[in-house]
Amino acid sequence: MRFPLRLAAVSVAAALLLTAAAPVGAHGILERSEPPAGVSLQSSPSRVILWFSEPLDPILSSASVSDAQGRKVSGRVMVASGRRSLIVPVEGPRKGLFTVTWQVLSAADGHVTRGAFLFGIGQPVPGGPTPQAAPPDPLSVAARWGAFLAAILLAGSVFFQLLVLHPVARKLPPSPDADDRTAARLRRLQTAAGMTFLVAVVGEFLLTAGSLIEPPLFEALRRGLLWPLIFSTKTGWSALLRVAMGVLLLLPAGRRGRLVQSTGLLLITGLAGLATAYRDLATLASPTHTLHLVAVAGISLGYGLVSAIRRPPQLDWVPSVAAATLLAGFTINSHAFGRGPAAVIADWTHLLAAALWIGGLASLFLVTRAHRFGGPPTPVETPFISALVARWSRAVGISLGVLVVTGFYGILLHIPAVSAFTQTAYGRALGVKLLLVAALAGLGALNHFVFRPYPAALVRTRPPLRFVRAVAGEIGLGAVVLLVVAVLTITPPANVVSISAARQPLRLTGIAGASGRIEIRFSLTPAQPGWNTYEVEVASGGGFSSEPARVLLRLTHLETPLTPVLVRLSGSEGGRFATSGGELALPGWWEVDVILRRAGQPDDVVTFPLRLGTASGRPPEPTAVALLERARRTAGSFRSWRQNEQITDGKGGGVLAVFDLQPPDRMRYRTSSGQEAIIVGTRRFVRSDSGPWGADTLPDPLKLDGLDQYLRDPEGARMGRTDSCDNEPCQIVLWQAPGGSAAFAGLIGTRSGWVYRLLMVAPAHFMTLRVYDINAPIHITPP
Repeated sequence: MRFPLRLAAVSVAAALLLTAAAPVGAHGILERSEPPAGVSLQSSPSRVILWFSEPLDPILSSASVSDAQGRKVSGRVMVASGRRSLIVPVEGPRKGLFTVTWQVLSAADGHVTRGAFLFGIGQPVPGGPTPQAAPPDPLSVAARWGAFLAAILLAGSVFFQLLVLHPVARKLPPSPDADDRTAARLRRLQTAAGMTFLVAVVGEFLLTAGSLIEPPLFEALRRGLLWPLIFSTKTGWSALLRVAMGVLLLLPAGRRGRLVQSTGLLLITGLAGLATAYRDLATLASPTHTLHLVAVAGISLGYGLVSAIRRPPQLDWVPSVAAATLLAGFTINSHAFGRGPAAVIADWTHLLAAALWIGGLASLFLVTRAHRFGGPPTPVETPFISALVARWSRAVGISLGVLVVTGFYGILLHIPAVSAFTQTAYGRALGVKLLLVAALAGLGALNHFVFRPYPAALVRTRPPLRFVRAVAGEIGLGAVVLLVVAVLTITPPANVVSISAARQPLRLTGIAGASGRIEIRFSLTPAQPGWNTYEVEVASGGGFSSEPARVLLRLTHLETPLTPVLVRLSGSEGGRFATSGGELALPGWWEVDVILRRAGQPDDVVTFPLRLGTASGRPPEPTAVALLERARRTAGSFRSWRQNEQITDGKGGGVLAVFDLQPPDRMRYRTSSGQEAIIVGTRRFVRSDSGPWGADTLPDPLKLDGLDQYLRDPEGARMGRTDSCDNEPCQIVLWQAPGGSAAFAGLIGTRSGWVYRLLMVAPAHFMTLRVYDINAPIHITPP
């Protein structure tokens, strides 16, 4: 077949991939649920709804709810319209802890993800499994690794013969004995790799089927439950295509084998084209497509008969196209599939380049060994090996360039931020892969720049150990790289795990203790709704406290009447305490009380505001707006009051200030840093650490607005939970400042209209303000 026809065959295979790629995400990741993970409900829900990041396969996706004893309390799962959510009916659980488990097959890329989380009815949830995908199954990783390694060796050997060995042999034919040894060794390599590949692909498919289908595999096969997975999912399409290409590549290398390969390749290409056009391989079995199937089969058989009569040439391109299509089977089931044509082409090209490099390297080693490597050289073999190594080095250089370009594009596609390299499993595995590839490139450079200029060394009497070790090291490192790749293909990419700047640890600092010398540093990671790690450091006098103590967290959701959750942190040396849990499952406003408990002393409590997730966007509630207006008028009538104002920047810095306020123009305050000031009208008196007073004059007289600056012109005001304040009930009101520059939560007395506590979250600004001693006799005079 002429070169244009060869190119057309390869183009058809690429077009099949591109037309099947729709722009969606990768992996069906649980985005949210109702009820949310870790929530405690007062009554039983009638159903559990799970929303995922992409469409699901409606037949092979499932979820269930079970109680603390493991009994299933859910009914038959339904897939909602749009296929992005599962609805799980719940059969009336009354009280206790319940586990939601889910396992879904992505309709976009054919990947399976699974996970679990807890919720409670009538009792708090102290913690539970993260509502994210479970880690990859070791057997699935092993099967995929075997498939990748065997495919790379098989395809790389075919590409090596087409692009390196045969062009050199046509110019500098080796000795007949060496040629026979080369063919025999490469055939053994391809046969071993092909058989291993088929076993690994079948094993990988059976593991996937076993995890998705409840009956045992033999029972599922007898009942026909495997057919939807084989013919209607990308997992099945990928396995079918790879198995078909693997069988074609195992056919004998002679003329008859090439004819069967080319005929089979044409038949499979036609079937793949029909499946792509109708979006489902299973529909081809219907009577509607009988004529289509007959036409494809007739064209393929006709081509085979004509080729047999015309006695075609060796058709070296046929195994290469089959090998390239085999690698395309991995792309069908990859993260790139569904991300657009550019992503599909980049992933496929990446695999082609990797096969030529790593698989071709093993073939090069076998060829050099076959040409009396280590034995007495012949005049014919020395220039042959010299030309072979030179051509191979050029091919590897091109492959490395392709790998760098396509790999960089893949990083841009799946890594949304540099922090993803350390904060996600996918990013960490990708970082390991990059390090290994760098080492592999270093060994390749050693071969290229040290051994290639001296090809005669390859055929001298004693084998050059440095060459043997370098090549063996490259092959070994290549196998390890493919192991990491196997993990990467099963792990959800970082871009679907919702990495953002908010996943950086949130560090809040507060001051406690009667003397104001205890510093409590609270860290929350990733500071998102769901599973978080809590860390508390207790410092006294500038260093970590070594005094025995316990640290508790009281977590209160300010928007719902859920019972506050008490979390105990595990202590370690140096005043550090930590634990993890899913208590902060709900988005919205939270109040975190860090309780420091020491023997024989009253508890020290520091309160921090938290606002997790995005704003609700609900319209303002008239009742909340009226209550805020009343609180603003009431605060304007205060004759005096005191307030504690704790401010932290979210990065570890914080200060506590205690104010005495006497309208209209008198104020006294002290800060935890030792600053103290008194302001009367335009006169200000300041001192540090109880030193002498200094005085200056303000440009304008002090005017106390009280809390008016926080309560004026609220946006999106709505009611939260109720609480108690001193001797009256209180209502929590949530609102935002004009323009959304800051968000507030206020605890307002329903009888008095007093604001007892105010929480604020703004960019790099977290404030907890407590108001007390309202209208108490306060006298502020100059020192």
